Amino acid sequence: MRGDFEAVLRSMQKIGDRQKTLAAHGVLMSDPRLAIETLDGQDWSVLEGRVLVHGEEEEGRDAGRSYLMLEGTDARVHHILYTPEIEEARNRGQLRTNSFVRLRRYMVGGSALVEAEDLGNAEAVLRNRSYLHETARQLVKRGTIPDESGWGGWLGRYQGALRKVALEIEEDQRREAERARNHDKSRGR
Repeated sequence: MRGDFEAVLRSMQKIGDRQKTLAAHGVLMSDPRLAIETLDGQDWSVLEGRVLVHGEEEEGRDAGRSYLMLEGTDARVHHILYTPEIEEARNRGQLRTNSFVRLRRYMVGGSALVEAEDLGNAEAVLRNRSYLHETARQLVKRGTIPDESGWGGWLGRYQGALRKVALEIEEDQRREAERARNHDKSRGR
């Protein structure tokens, strides 16, 4: 028997409790295959996705602390304990369930700060050409074309919309390069 058996069981119980909270008070995950991970103390810089639920830890060292669960565009569900910045955003009426948010974590004087940006309803983001174009442009610039990974629900629709725009950008770049080649040929170069 594993030496950390009790800790593993406790962790599994916490995940089950969080899934129950999601089902009772939030929006459903796009796909039940998505992994749930806690970002307590982990090193991360930017997360984007839709808010699934807000809750409060009921037991353990974080009992009484609020958290949110974010279905990330990275195909993971992130359990994030509130920071003062997240609490402040919530108090301003932001980060509502089913909102699309961007969280940026950066260090200032040895302390981690989180900037929370609410981009509105997650369904509306799927039709936001400006957001999709900028995100896809950054991906294409890095040589990455998003794929449709077979996820269901909102995440699958998000990946599909992003892929469509990225392919359009790539096609526009191909046409522009073709025009430039034809222009150079016509000028005798």
